[in-house]
Amino acid sequence: MVLAMSNILLGSRALTQTELSGTLDYLSSGLSPAMQTAMHQQLTLSRGSYVPLSRSKPLLHVLREVASCITQNQRMVFTYRSSRPGETHARVHHAQPVALFFETYYFYVAMLSEEHAGYWLYRLDRIQAIQEKLPGEKLDYDERYSLQEHRNYAYLLDSGSLTRIRFRYYNYVQTALDHFPGSRVIRDYPDGSCVIEAYVKIDGAVLWLLSQGAGLRVLSPVSLVDRMRAMLQATLEQYE
Repeated sequence: MVLAMSNILLGSRALTQTELSGTLDYLSSGLSPAMQTAMHQQLTLSRGSYVPLSRSKPLLHVLREVASCITQNQRMVFTYRSSRPGETHARVHHAQPVALFFETYYFYVAMLSEEHAGYWLYRLDRIQAIQEKLPGEKLDYDERYSLQEHRNYAYLLDSGSLTRIRFRYYNYVQTALDHFPGSRVIRDYPDGSCVIEAYVKIDGAVLWLLSQGAGLRVLSPVSLVDRMRAMLQATLEQYE
């Protein structure tokens, strides 16, 4: 179990070198001296090749603070550095965190945001400072952010309408099925390709569909076919 958790942590690239070393040491601290030695040997190559994110920053303290706010139903006043074009400085936000999770290199916090008038995903590493904690609301279960829905329908971006898509896939089918939970094969072809159906938040799904190049062809809806064609054409024009 320690070996599995350690390798997952190393693959995440989320922590600074200092926080990584401390966390790995903590994970193995309950093992016998002999097992600790064996664990150190087994992780030598992985630890030596660890590459943190390009702008990694200490996260464990703010991770604890945000988790505490969720448990105690508190709102936060904090400064946040957005990735939106044109926003070059951190801005003050007012929001109540309700769900904390990790996904593709980053920790995210789903918050009920005053600035966005509803739920919004914030990246934990973009929170510059928590300025104040205030009493929040105890939300009913049906009003809380659905992390299950996010896991099932969102890929990279939790935005865009929930859409049923179909595409013909020419690469290894399990790759597509793993990226879109709940997707299914609805038709197989003699050449090994298949038609896959999935329900997705469309903006994030487009990023993955484009990443497959000629390995897939979108079949429906027509609006997505047109969107893919326009984006691919614009990409091609950059090389002319």
